[in-house]
Amino acid sequence: MENVVWRGKPVAWAFADGFAGGAILIAVSLLLPATGFAIASYIAAVGVACGILMILFAVVRACANTYIVAEDSVRREYRLVAVRVEEAKYDMITNIVVEQGILGRLLGFGDVKCDTAGTAFLGVLFRGVRKPLQVKEIIEGAMEKKRQASPRLQIPPAAKPPSSRTLAQAP
Repeated sequence: MENVVWRGKPVAWAFADGFAGGAILIAVSLLLPATGFAIASYIAAVGVACGILMILFAVVRACANTYIVAEDSVRREYRLVAVRVEEAKYDMITNIVVEQGILGRLLGFGDVKCDTAGTAFLGVLFRGVRKPLQVKEIIEGAMEKKRQASPRLQIPPAAKPPSSRTLAQAP
């Protein structure tokens, strides 16, 4: 069994696009009956239902994600109807980027992206984690601990090329 260093879930506000889209759809749908068309109330009812579904789906997307920092890798697990797991071993991570928008700065969440090299995907994204700078430090600490635990291969220094005098003396 693996040793988990940190486990987290995204905040629901990280999926604000779903909240905003649903709210706008509900607002526009509630204005439709004022147009006076007979069919407008039916369209409004469908619009409100779709808006509520968009908001619920944003919450479900947030709940379906789990972010894990283990002793040898970072992993994002998405479990809704299907399961999708993205994992990056520490020796493949080339860069860790933290992004915080205005809403994230105000509410204390942001994205942490672990860029990778030599993999089929671009990296692992922790979207909407609380205290993203701390999460970055946790990942860097786990990477350093792993680096110290597994000794790197000792590469001998490059051999000096033979001097031109040595080449001239060769038969």
